[in-house]
Amino acid sequence: MICFALCAHEGEWALRNQIKNIRKYNPADSFIVFYNGGKNRDFGKRVCTEEGVRYCPYSRPLTQRTSGRFFYDVMRWLEDAKINYEYLVYMEYDIMFVNRGFRSLLQRQMKGYDVLVKMAKKETDPKMAEWDPAKAMWQDWRRWGAFFKSDHFYRTSSPVSVFRHGIVKRMLSGLDKQRLETLLNTSKIPCLGEMLFITLAMKKGAKYTLYRWPNKRYLRFRPAIRLNEIKAAKRRPEVMFVHPVKDSHVRHYIFKNI
Repeated sequence: MICFALCAHEGEWALRNQIKNIRKYNPADSFIVFYNGGKNRDFGKRVCTEEGVRYCPYSRPLTQRTSGRFFYDVMRWLEDAKINYEYLVYMEYDIMFVNRGFRSLLQRQMKGYDVLVKMAKKETDPKMAEWDPAKAMWQDWRRWGAFFKSDHFYRTSSPVSVFRHGIVKRMLSGLDKQRLETLLNTSKIPCLGEMLFITLAMKKGAKYTLYRWPNKRYLRFRPAIRLNEIKAAKRRPEVMFVHPVKDSHVRHYIFKNI
C-alpha cells in the first residue's frame, strides 16, 4: 500500500485536482495524507472531507526553510495513529502523474532496498562541499553532528522520494525528538529535509537505489516543466510523473487532458 504525503498551503482548486491526479494513476488502496503548510488553519480541511483524504493534525505553518519538516510530522503521525502502509512518498504541490504503473515501479526497483531517490551523495568534507545547503549544514555541524552522532551526512532530492515503512520505523526508533524539535526550530539551513531524512535512514542501515532514466529527466529542480514536455512524457509509458509543474496553463492542461 502506498501512502502519499502531500504538502500544500494555498489553492483549494489545485489541491483537489492534484488529489484526483494522484488517485487516477495509482491503485485504489493507495491513500493520501495532506499536510497544511499555510497560515490559514482551515485550508484543505473541506477538500479532505469531501475527497476522503486524511488531514495530518500535526500540520503547522511552514516557510521555505522549514518546509522539509512536514515529512517528519507525517511520519510520526502515521506511527502515532498506527496507520499501516508499505511505501511513504514525498509529494509537493508541483508534482503530477502522467502515466500508471507507479506501484509496479516501486515493487521492481525497490526489491532489496529501503529508499528510492533521484540522487544521493555522501558529504564528508566541508572544504569539498559545493551545494549551498550542504555548506550551511557544515556551518552548523557542531549541533547537527552531535545529533546524528556522525562525522558525515547525506543529501538527496526530496520530490517523489520513497521510504519503506520498515526504515521509517527504524528512523523514528530511539530518536531524540525534543532535540530534533529544537534543531528544526532554530536551524536556518535551506533544504534541510533533503539532508535530514536520508541521513537518518542511512544511520539506521538503509540501502538506497536511484530512479532510472527517463523518470530522472522529468524530475528536476528547474526549469519548470513545459507543455511540450508534458505531452512527450505522456507518450512514454515508462515515465510516471513530472516535476516541477509551475505554470498555471500547464497545470490546467494536465487536469483537463491528462
